[in-house]
Order: sequence, then structure tokens, then C-alpha cells
Amino acid sequence: MKARTIAALAVSAMSAGLVAAVPTAQTQQQPAETSTVMSTQAAAMALSTLRQDTVNRANTLLAAELSYKDASGTIRLSRQPSADRNVLEIDGSNTNRNELNDYSAGYASGLDWCGYFVARTWTGTNTPDPAAYPRIPTYYMRSQAWRTDAQTPYHRFSQTRLPQPGDVLVWQNGAGSPGVDNGSATGHVGVVTAVNTTTKVVTSVEGNVAGDEIRRFTYAWDVDGPTKDDKHFMGHTSRE
Repeated sequence: MKARTIAALAVSAMSAGLVAAVPTAQTQQQPAETSTVMSTQAAAMALSTLRQDTVNRANTLLAAELSYKDASGTIRLSRQPSADRNVLEIDGSNTNRNELNDYSAGYASGLDWCGYFVARTWTGTNTPDPAAYPRIPTYYMRSQAWRTDAQTPYHRFSQTRLPQPGDVLVWQNGAGSPGVDNGSATGHVGVVTAVNTTTKVVTSVEGNVAGDEIRRFTYAWDVDGPTKDDKHFMGHTSRE
């Protein structure tokens, strides 16, 4: 799944207008009048505990050693060829079997796990029980449930409404106008980790991309919203 992303990654997104994943208020070495402005900006950018914890978990999973099963059933550890890519496959095994979806226990074949990844970032638990975490959809493993069964506000795509860190981006498989349901029950989801409100750039971390991988993406929040090949963007579900 190739994404139409802009060149800047999360590090370069830390510029003017960024809704930061980690609030920064380095005012001690600034002139008094500058300190006041920066303090005000830092307060405005501060995230709630729910949002901050979600962002932290997404970034941690991107760099973590996660276990998965290869095509022969051997359990291996993921590898990180870059700061923005965590690979849970070997030699293109792409089994969809890893610790995030309990190695797809009880199923004849591996299950797509982008929804499992998002649920993990929201709860801190692999394959969480929805009864114990009422904010996640009952069928969180299904990408479209994050909009149709959302327990927190779902916002149909609007170019004027940016998401916030911790929110869930929702795509639907197949062609279509942004925000319009084409009837497909399948798609993809990812977690917002940073938003630049000046440049309209949204950064996400997503599981089950390019095979069995976790990756960081940056998107231009343009007239079509974040776009991916063979999918169209639907909207985002609020973390709270």
C-alpha cells in the first residue's frame, strides 16, 4: 500500500504550528517577552494524558522488538531498518501473525492487524477485551468499525477540520469521494502522532502496511485528505 505522502517525516514536522506529541516549554533561556509567547503556545499544544499515552505507545511500537511467526511457524523478532520502519516479516513471509493479534489464534490464516495495532495504542494491551476498554469499538479488528462503531466522536472528512494526536485515521478500500461510504467493509486505520496546523501536515504511525510492517507516514491534509493507493480517506475518530 503506497501512500501519497510529503517528503518531510515526523522530525521535520516539528516546526511552527506543530501540535506536539510531547509538549515543550523551553522558556528559561528566552527573553522575557518571548518566554510569555512560548509558554502560551506550549500550553495550547499540551496533550491530554489519553492522547499523550496513545502517541507514546505508537512511537514505542515503531521501535520495539515485536515477535511474529514466519511462514514456517518459527517465532522471530522484528527488525528496524530505519527509525520510521519496523519489519515483522522475513523474506516476504507476510503471514499476518504477530503478538499484536495473538498470532491470529484460532484462525486458519493470519488476520489483517491494522485495527489490532490501533487498539494496542489506545489501551496498552494486545488484543484488548472491549468490555474492559469501553472507548474502543467492539470489533476494533475491523477497520471500518473505527468509524461505524466508534465510541468517541467520528468526524467525516473535512479539509477544514484537522485531527489531533491520538486520533484514528480511517480509510476505505476502493475508489470514492473523500468522506463518502462506497459500501466496502474493508480498509485501513492508523494513529495520528503529530499535526502541523500551519502547513496542514499530519503524521501517523500505522501497522500492517507494505506487508507485515509498522511505519511512520506524513500526509498533506489537502482536498482529498490523506491518500493511499486503492483506498479513499473517510475521516478520523477522536481519542476522546
